[in-house]
Amino acid sequence: MAATLAPRQICASIKSKKNPHLQCTSAVSEPDTKWCSRHRRSQIAWKSQAPRPPSFTKRQKVAGAFLIKWWKVYGRLHLRRQHGPALYAPDVAQNQKDVYSFDSITTIPLVYHFSYADERKLVWVFDLRFLSQMMMYGKEHRNPFSQELFPSALIQRLERHATRLRGKKIPIVYVEKNVLTPSQAWDQKVLDVFLKLHSHGYGANVQWFDGLTVRGHEMFYTHLHRLWTITLGLNNADRERIVPGHDSGRATLFRWEPAVVTSRTQELKWWRKQSLGLMNAFLTRAKEKEVRGCGALYVLTALAQTHPGAAEVFPWLVGA
Repeated sequence: MAATLAPRQICASIKSKKNPHLQCTSAVSEPDTKWCSRHRRSQIAWKSQAPRPPSFTKRQKVAGAFLIKWWKVYGRLHLRRQHGPALYAPDVAQNQKDVYSFDSITTIPLVYHFSYADERKLVWVFDLRFLSQMMMYGKEHRNPFSQELFPSALIQRLERHATRLRGKKIPIVYVEKNVLTPSQAWDQKVLDVFLKLHSHGYGANVQWFDGLTVRGHEMFYTHLHRLWTITLGLNNADRERIVPGHDSGRATLFRWEPAVVTSRTQELKWWRKQSLGLMNAFLTRAKEKEVRGCGALYVLTALAQTHPGAAEVFPWLVGA
């Protein structure tokens, strides 16, 4: 069998200063070195050039051109439908400043850009985070610049966009340095729950929840428990459909009878966590949207029976 030849070692220096792109072709004269006898003293290292990217085939070029064309025709149009008419043309907007930060509307991150054209074809640009919080705390949904009411179709588009962001775990509250503080994380959870109520057509105000005292949370728990166990006349199959796993393990809906839990001394922070968990269970656990809508109505009924502001907006639920 013929002996295998050892690979020839080439000098790592450049050929000359006039031709720095050419490597010296001389062989290394001594083992365990990377210089030839000519460049052993200077030791000018030869820098390899970046490899050229592989050329694309004709088929790949055609596919790439098709994707670019699709993006220009359909992809950009799809994003424009989600974010609004000023997404690619902020200059057409009537307001050039963000109503919250007073910075240029061009500083609004793309993911939060939200614009619309009113009845007079005037275009307005907002940060979705501002609109979401305004809707949660305001009784009427008005354009803060023109004071005109937002049309229902616009509110539905806003809610759909907020839902998409929640599905991608993108916060809809203002965050500094892309890190949620514990307080901001809590606000995010509360806004998520009330946006779910809005998605079912119920204009609930976050202040109804924020304003509850310990006694208010006890009343909310008691009213919701009574609806669930007595008033609505639900059987166990109905309850399982509305809140799957309502009576099993760690997912149990009501862990204590009202008389038991209200007799204890619990802090407001504990009660807020319990109440929000109950609301979220009624709004998210069911598989069908229509059934989740029933859960939203139960939550709203208990709120109306607890908070005077909710009772004023939904008086027909007070005696339910």
